[in-house]
Amino acid sequence: MTPEMIEKLWERSGGKCECVRAAHNHPGGRCNAELVKEMMDKSDAGGWKVCRLFMTGNENLNAVAIYCNGCYQQLPSVLQKEDRYGA
Repeated sequence: MTPEMIEKLWERSGGKCECVRAAHNHPGGRCNAELVKEMMDKSDAGGWKVCRLFMTGNENLNAVAIYCNGCYQQLPSVLQKEDRYGA
């Protein structure tokens, strides 16, 4: 994933977690946890990861989303594949 694609994802997310998984019981349907742009792939507060929503198509912005660390850690391990998207 290119830095440009990561920037587009960040803009789309509004700097907030995009998780809408019903099993996570987000009020209002979406997590919306506040994230820090510089904290990509970091585990501290404000940290986040690019998450694949589908096993294929990670060059398609509709196939990936920005997840806070809490939501990311709740995903099944098959979706927690350690891809490095680094900007």
